[in-house]
Amino acid sequence: FSLPEHRRAASLVMSSLELLAWALLILVLLRALVSLEQIYSLLRPDAPSPPPLSGVPRVLLRKAALTLKGAVYLVLSRDKVSSSALRRTIDPAELEPSRVTREVRLIFVRHGESVWNLVFNRGFGPSFLWRLLSTLLHELLLVPVDDSAFLDSPLSPLGLQQCGQLATFLAQPCVEGEVAERDYRAL
Repeated sequence: FSLPEHRRAASLVMSSLELLAWALLILVLLRALVSLEQIYSLLRPDAPSPPPLSGVPRVLLRKAALTLKGAVYLVLSRDKVSSSALRRTIDPAELEPSRVTREVRLIFVRHGESVWNLVFNRGFGPSFLWRLLSTLLHELLLVPVDDSAFLDSPLSPLGLQQCGQLATFLAQPCVEGEVAERDYRAL
């Protein structure tokens, strides 16, 4: 062999080995997906069965499209409130009292803590990396199914607890004065 022929032969062998390695990696990933489907069905027997392996690319494309759409919205959205905008709001004490003809009790309820809030809204300190990695691993378990920890994020355990507390609070009769003020602040 001359040197260029030897390199060409080595290149063909290397590309064959790379092709074999890629094929082996794909087989391992498919096997992992099958195992994840079995684990998911054990963890959530009441959930609908995951799509067949042939449906996984559709689910992945849908998740990728939703992620891209969310990222574009996050960057281009004007739906942000700055601290200067908050300072420009009207102070209720400056408003003239008007004649009240009827009182209505309005309760504004926001959702409990979601998994997204758990990961990204608790700060970026040392525990952030752990929260992010554990949620990414959970997301990996959800790959074969049309569910996600980040997209249309479900409630975290704390969020579920908050919903229970809200249900208890709303089941109580309306009260006035100091007791009501204390209860509202507790929530």
